[in-house]
Amino acid sequence: QVELPLILFWQFSHFIVLEGFDSRYFYLNDPATGKRRVSEEEFIKGYSGIALRFKRGPEFRAGGEQPGLLRQLSALLSGSWSMLTGVIASGLMLTLLALIIPVSLGAFVDDFMNEHGAWGGLVTALLGAGVLVYILSLLKQRFLKRLAVRVSVIGYNRAMSRLLRLPVDFFAHRLAGDLTDRVSSSDRIAKNLADQFLVLIIDMAMSAVLLIAMFVYDVLLTLVVLLLALLHGFLARLLNAVRAVRSQTMRREQGLLIGVGMQMLSHADNLRMTGSDDRFFSRWSGQQARELHARQLYSELGSVNSALPGLIAALRAAAILGFGGSLVMASEMTLGALVGFYILAEMFLAPVGRFLEFADKRQALETDLQRLEDISRTAEDPVFSRRSPESQSIPTFNGRLQLAGRLELRDVTFGYNKSRKPLLENFNLVIKPGQRVAIVGPSGSGKSTVARLVSGIYQPWSGEILFDGHPRDEIPEEVLRRSISMVDQEAVLFSASVRDNITLWNPAVPDEVIVAATRDASIHEEILLRPQGYATLVEEGGVNFSGGQRQRLEIARGLVGNPTVLILDEATSALDAATEEYVDDALRRRGVTCLIVAHRLSTVRDCDEIIVLDKGSEVQRGTHDELIADQAGTYYKLVKSG
Repeated sequence: QVELPLILFWQFSHFIVLEGFDSRYFYLNDPATGKRRVSEEEFIKGYSGIALRFKRGPEFRAGGEQPGLLRQLSALLSGSWSMLTGVIASGLMLTLLALIIPVSLGAFVDDFMNEHGAWGGLVTALLGAGVLVYILSLLKQRFLKRLAVRVSVIGYNRAMSRLLRLPVDFFAHRLAGDLTDRVSSSDRIAKNLADQFLVLIIDMAMSAVLLIAMFVYDVLLTLVVLLLALLHGFLARLLNAVRAVRSQTMRREQGLLIGVGMQMLSHADNLRMTGSDDRFFSRWSGQQARELHARQLYSELGSVNSALPGLIAALRAAAILGFGGSLVMASEMTLGALVGFYILAEMFLAPVGRFLEFADKRQALETDLQRLEDISRTAEDPVFSRRSPESQSIPTFNGRLQLAGRLELRDVTFGYNKSRKPLLENFNLVIKPGQRVAIVGPSGSGKSTVARLVSGIYQPWSGEILFDGHPRDEIPEEVLRRSISMVDQEAVLFSASVRDNITLWNPAVPDEVIVAATRDASIHEEILLRPQGYATLVEEGGVNFSGGQRQRLEIARGLVGNPTVLILDEATSALDAATEEYVDDALRRRGVTCLIVAHRLSTVRDCDEIIVLDKGSEVQRGTHDELIADQAGTYYKLVKSG
């Protein structure tokens, strides 16, 4: 006997949650498939023998809240209350007008049976009601469409702006295609909100009014209609409970399919060169098959659900005509009243049917909202809390617009998985203003990790990173951005002009600063050789530039802000020796503090200090001459190996 829930190791591949069990089934929450139930035989086959059990400690306090549809939607609707009021007001007026039709037709039938023939007033009332219904329907649709557009735009902007403020680690665990699908789901949410949810609220208000009118006609017939509505609801609930799980699975598989497809298309050239295009296509095909299977399972129940209204309609007609006919024959109800009641029942059950159908749509809506909530609830990168609020003054630190350039790492420990040994442990480094310090070592030794820690992409588990003797969180973020620049080994170019790629769309950068940066990066003359010069359009990924040119454009981007600290992570790996030497001399003239990560050791021979890492630990430190003299050392072996 153990307290649930438990975390179980499943199929020797991943962890799932056991939420409960009974005499027939085990109820699982599986990240791979969502919530589901399995038989005892399936459970024994999948369970891999490891269970994580939890116990409430003395300091445990219950907290948090279940994701609620209304709470999530109210956040999206904030600022749109005027349009929402217009939708509800027009809908309520339509509800009241809807009563005119069954009442008038019932009266018409009774007058016809009694041969009164005075139908002019009834016809006029019906015509007037029809015109008003048309006008109010147009108003309601106009409010709904405007509301949908507003919600879509606001939701899309909120999700995208939030994404840009999240830590890098968030993106490391999610596919770009899946995140794109989450952000674009704002359109689906807006459509479901306008076409389903708000219309449903108006429909339910209409049903309440119609139900009262039906009770006025006949209590017994109204109870029969209510019984049919409850039967419809019970059957739909049974089906929707299963469809909820399948909806989550389908959305997840669709997101993964988009992600794998984007990977395949964005790396098509590399796949072709390595001859792995067939294997990657097989991977995409496998994901497509899983998505199709999930969609088919979801659609199968949808077909059954869609057939329910037809069954209920047939039962409704039989029940009302059977019971109502007997009342007419017994002179307890007029034929006109029966006709009016039948129309009221039709009008009542139609919104009820749409409500039950919305339970199906609600699953998709909740799934999209939950996937967006993963973005909104993730804590933003601490870097944004250090940004100064908008003001007329330019943020400074100790009276300076930029840092002096002193950099220190003090007992820094960091890893990518806290359940494993850290990659870097108690690492120390001091770079004085204007110094050049290199970090070298075999692949996987932690060189690039140090660069990303200094740049602020990653945060250390423990220890301090100091700039001019102060921790990062004491320095305004604007000062850090003006002072620190990083040039990565992977050149990232955008589909924009050369100028925009260098300045990142900052129109305030003077031309002379751009030219100075491109000259020091040894790319200025090659840009001018192109017909449009700095206005030349860089194609996506920079495919119309060579590897060396892309890298030099990246270096120019790093220099255009005149930083005082420059981090170079394999930044010259694609350059020939002469160009690399030219760029190196230009950086020396600038007097910028340089932290250089390099495989090619010719780049670091004249650095003030060289730190050698191996498996995350510092194994040597010194100048090139000091390190090369130790023939048993790692540095000597790296030099000799080329």
